[in-house]
Parts: sequence; C-alpha cells; structure tokens
Amino acid sequence: MKKYARVVNGKVDNIYETDNPITDEFPSNQVWVNVTALPKIDYSWNAVNTDGVWTFTDSDMYGQPSQLSLQLRSARTPRLERANNTLASSALAYKVELGLATPADEAALLAYKQFFIDMSNVNKQPGYPLTVTWPEVP
Repeated sequence: MKKYARVVNGKVDNIYETDNPITDEFPSNQVWVNVTALPKIDYSWNAVNTDGVWTFTDSDMYGQPSQLSLQLRSARTPRLERANNTLASSALAYKVELGLATPADEAALLAYKQFFIDMSNVNKQPGYPLTVTWPEVP
C-alpha cells in the first residue's frame, strides 16, 4: 500500500492510501506526492517542490497534529469504534460465514460493509477535508 499527500497552495490538504495508481483514484490534474517513505505527515503541513524533490515540514513548530486533523479524527474514530463494536458483539460475519445467518443478519452485514467502504472514501468527497458528509453507522 502506498501513501500519497495531495498538495494545494503549498499545503497538504489530503492524505490517501491505495494499492492502485493515484491517478486511478483522483483526477490527474491534482498534485499528489508519494509520501510512503515518510515516517510522519499530516494535514496542513507545508509542501515545497525544489527541482522535483518534495519536502514536507510540520506547520506547527511543536509537532502537534493540526486542528483540522484532530477534528477529522474525533469525528471518524467514534463511528468506526461503534461499527466495530457492534460487529464484534453480534458476530454477524461469523453467522454469515457459517451459514447460520438470517436474511436480516445478511442484510445487516452488507450494510456494515457498505459503511466501511463509504468511510474509506470520505476523503474523495468534494471539499474534503474542510467539508465532510460522514456516513451513518448502520
């Protein structure tokens, strides 16, 4: 899996991981930089291209995550935790796998799978990360 940072006006405004070429995921007119080798990168970091070499620096001199990054994480984390906790406690995946699921169980598992897909695509929304429409937990 490769990690990419989208650069807009000299700042990182999106971070995305994919096994596919980034141009398969986003329009080719966007500036995406492969940052897989970087140990750390976050939203709002400064991005400078000098003769084809990108450098990224934390916009916060104390190395704290950006306010935007904290807001996104605080909105994302409880949704994922709620969905994961429900799946673990209800054993939906196991019921389906073992052939013990009711039609309602199967529909519920499909809804959770779609939720996780929708959560993984949040950063593809127009206006992300400044505006986000979060998927509802089933």
